[in-house]
Amino acid sequence: MKVNHRSNPGSSVRLPAAERARWVLSVWLPCLAYAIVRYNVYKGVEWTHLPLYIVNKSAAFAGVILVALAYLIGKWFGGPAGTEPVRARAKFLGLAGFAMVTVHVLMAMVLLSPASYEKFYEASGKLNLTGELTFLFGVLAYCCLLFPAISTLPYMYDALGMERWLKAQHMGYAALALACGHTLAMGSAGWADIASWPGSMPPITLLGFLAALAGLGGKLWVTRRHRR
Repeated sequence: MKVNHRSNPGSSVRLPAAERARWVLSVWLPCLAYAIVRYNVYKGVEWTHLPLYIVNKSAAFAGVILVALAYLIGKWFGGPAGTEPVRARAKFLGLAGFAMVTVHVLMAMVLLSPASYEKFYEASGKLNLTGELTFLFGVLAYCCLLFPAISTLPYMYDALGMERWLKAQHMGYAALALACGHTLAMGSAGWADIASWPGSMPPITLLGFLAALAGLGGKLWVTRRHRR
């Protein structure tokens, strides 16, 4: 007896390779350029730290933007949210964001030391409150992001059922909220000190916070609209 499996929403459309590349590069390259100009050019970070330290910042920034875009497409732009092409783009953006965030996590683990992140450590070498809160929110955000990522595997919609599949997808909003906490704990102390911004360029933590907030704002806007 043949069993008819239901594929995940958005799985019937595969985005062309050129479109996938455009999405990723149009987000990541500006983030990389911003990080280079802010840190290498204006702040004076040595160019030897470009391959890991600077790329890590750009990956984190791009990852948050891509995840936020995954939840904004069909709400603020991109066409009706229920159509397969929009769902396919949302799926791709979410997975691309998850991949970027994974790169950020791995690079951060390699870089993690008082020499690279002095503000996260006490003189004894232990993490201070800023460091502990930063990594707490970061770890929890990544764990929440695993749910929508895993639920995009083939036939997970069929295996979980619509209600549980949607709950898994909506965990991305929890990840965005925790990303707000992550960036807030990491960099909020310097957000108001505009005079200290290298080249008068806002910190990436502030921009990442705003990107995550935009993703949450899209959900709030849709929820309020449906209640009217």
